[in-house]
Amino acid sequence: MYRRTIRFNKLQLPETFNITLSGQNYYVTISYNEVNDRLYLTLEDEDYEALITNEKLVAGERLFAGVVDMNLPREDLVLIDETGQATCVNFANVNRDIFIAIDETFPGELTPGNTDEGIFNPDGDDANMGQDADESDEPEGDDDELDNDDDLDWGEG
Repeated sequence: MYRRTIRFNKLQLPETFNITLSGQNYYVTISYNEVNDRLYLTLEDEDYEALITNEKLVAGERLFAGVVDMNLPREDLVLIDETGQATCVNFANVNRDIFIAIDETFPGELTPGNTDEGIFNPDGDDANMGQDADESDEPEGDDDELDNDDDLDWGEG
């Protein structure tokens, strides 16, 4: 996979840190609610203007999925569960089994059947799968048989 994770110190929550996404600086605050054992994310721009406030971290879901705002980063931030078994993000599993990740997968990369014999296929197009990059359309063998005019029968007629 092509994912970078956003790590934070869960023992010092709430924690605010700077991150660069889409060429812009953002401030991220991760907070923890002990009552319901859930974590929340707040995103601010470089001027500390809140763009997203207290979005709940949900296993397997993309952050800011329902928000359309040109000020948000273009990258998809997703909650990736490394074990494949977590159903929620809580204090015990965050930054151990579940991570906030910058999803840099290609469209269709995770679609079943988009590879042929393990060959990476980012666009999901199977038309050219299985062809080696060094193959050419040139015919094999010696082609100088047709180089001489005497090889052709030029009949007069």
